[in-house]
Formats: sequence, C-alpha cells, structure tokens
Amino acid sequence: METLKQNLVSMSDGAYEEFLNFLRTNQVEKNEIRITLAGYACSGPRFGLMVDSKKEEDLEITIKDLTFFIDEKLYEEFEGFQILSTEENMGQGMVLRPNKVVDSDCGTCSSCG
Repeated sequence: METLKQNLVSMSDGAYEEFLNFLRTNQVEKNEIRITLAGYACSGPRFGLMVDSKKEEDLEITIKDLTFFIDEKLYEEFEGFQILSTEENMGQGMVLRPNKVVDSDCGTCSSCG
C-alpha cells in the first residue's frame, strides 16, 4: 500500500535528532522503524517501535533518513502519530503519541484499585 495518509507520523527537528541519537546509542544502524500497538493498559493503548521491513498492508513515511511503517488499520484507529522530544514532553523523555486519543476503561483491571 503506497498511499501516504496525512499526519502518518510527525516529529520536530529536535525529536528527530533525539530519536536518531537514541538509535545510534543503541547501535541500531537500520533506519526502517515500525510503529506497533503493544497492548492496552488502564491508561489506554501502549505503542512500540521496532526495526522492521515494509509489509504489504503498511503505509510509510520518510522523515529525513528515517522511514516509518504503520499498518493501515492502526493508522485508521489512531489517525497517525507524533514523536515528541524530551523537551516537548516537558522533560519526561521522548514519547510516541497517537493523534487520536481513545478513551480507556480505567477501573476495570486489578491494577487500578
């Protein structure tokens, strides 16, 4: 799937530099990154990043020399993603956030109390 959706992934120059530094510090040389749904917690969905190759059902975007892959169904559910630098995340570390926030059912699992 070659179609590029609006707002698939966005990141500032600062977030790009921090993300690239994170990859190099961890000796990751491949610049092809998949955004995945890692599961759900009380506070909502959790996302993961992993080095991967493009699959048929993926949308892709290249930001400078980083290529991101997202399954089209994941894009449709969360309407794309933002990668924020530590500074943009008020000093709390780099973060991956969906563009569409999904309400969680907090209180339904044992860890909520």
